Amino acid sequence: MNARCNVPDIEAEALVLALSLLDIEEVEGSRKGKLREDACLTDEEVAFNIQAENLKVSLAELQDRRFALSLDEALQTDTAALSALSLINQGERDDHLAALALERGDDDVPTPTHSQEVFEWSRILSLAPLRPPNNDIAGVVEPDPDEMDDLGESSHPPYRGEQLSARDKMLSRVECIICGDPIKRSQRFEAPCSHFYCRGCLVNLTEASTRDETLHPLRCCRQPLPVASVLPLLPSDLRSHFQDKSAEFATPPSSRIYCPNQTCSAFLGSSSGCRSEITCTSCRTHVCSACKNRAHSYEDCTENVQTLVVKSLASQMGWQTCPGCHAIVELWQGCYHMTCRCSAQFCYLCAALWKNCDCRQWDDQQLLDDAERRVYNEFGAQEAAAHPAIFVDRVYQRMAALEEHHECLVHQWVYRSGGGRCEECHDNLWSYLMRCRHCQALACRRCSVNRL
Repeated sequence: MNARCNVPDIEAEALVLALSLLDIEEVEGSRKGKLREDACLTDEEVAFNIQAENLKVSLAELQDRRFALSLDEALQTDTAALSALSLINQGERDDHLAALALERGDDDVPTPTHSQEVFEWSRILSLAPLRPPNNDIAGVVEPDPDEMDDLGESSHPPYRGEQLSARDKMLSRVECIICGDPIKRSQRFEAPCSHFYCRGCLVNLTEASTRDETLHPLRCCRQPLPVASVLPLLPSDLRSHFQDKSAEFATPPSSRIYCPNQTCSAFLGSSSGCRSEITCTSCRTHVCSACKNRAHSYEDCTENVQTLVVKSLASQMGWQTCPGCHAIVELWQGCYHMTCRCSAQFCYLCAALWKNCDCRQWDDQQLLDDAERRVYNEFGAQEAAAHPAIFVDRVYQRMAALEEHHECLVHQWVYRSGGGRCEECHDNLWSYLMRCRHCQALACRRCSVNRL
């Protein structure tokens, strides 16, 4: 065979070999039945058999060479397109790593790579033909122009997941509401509120919810995420762990039983029902379901020693106990109206259900501190330093307003540049935070959509 040949030459040579093989098969067919079955093969028959095997091997080699040449031609034809796609894919990965670094508040955020620049240009070119001429997008919540002059906030939030119009949804890619990375529609998860998540951010949220009960159940914009749709997207070990934690968090806190062995502390189930003795499957410790201490077959239940210590500390520090789930809570800002993670609303002073007592609703110093925090978050440190008298007036005006209306029922988030600390999870972000227009709370992107 010729070592260098094109596809037509290979096809012609393969045709010759196939015809030769067909001739041999016809000769062998014409001889069948004329000799005894146990007769030895003649030299001619042996030669025909060897030739047939050689022809089959050569034909297989030609077919392999034809396939290799086809691949080579395809690579030569599509080299530019494949290189561009490779750069774009690398740019997506680099963008995702940079977004995770921003979310964590890392100081050493990776510098933009060449792949990221190529990816950004490809996204701009793909979006440009479909943008409306005036760039108006339905549902955009923009800061007031006057407020922008005072605060120096950007009128274009970095994430547009909540601003998708019907026209934008026709795009082949959408943006993740958490990291802002473009994601293919075939690889995204859509929340009931029409926000989109990439798989990485959805896995990170799920993993975080197993450690932080305030993120459970999984939700976006206060709407629960369909767990049946989330589970197939999780790694098997995280899926199993998430289901175990879901069963634990679904149990009322006051009814949860944990292993009293401090090196174990495994969740054992609910204490509802008759008193019984439970055996921990992890460390084989026997537990009383009534008092949640180690089993005591013939003794009366006593309160856990560690629980008594915690209650004594709470009393000394002025903390309060939720009447719903008995969790200990601390007031660090705002009025005395407490809303626990179990949804119970109560008075921080006496622990009575809200509006069922005669206690005052706030402490003047705490109300002043909250008013100062809100004005500071709204107008910024630069404004406070430049016009201190105006800042003080605004604080007392806000304090008077809080006496009449101090609750924020529905948050309305806007982008705030400059970074800072999230008031919910306390993560430090150096680039930006989300600010509520009503209560002026500062939150990271995740807390603004998944927690608050």
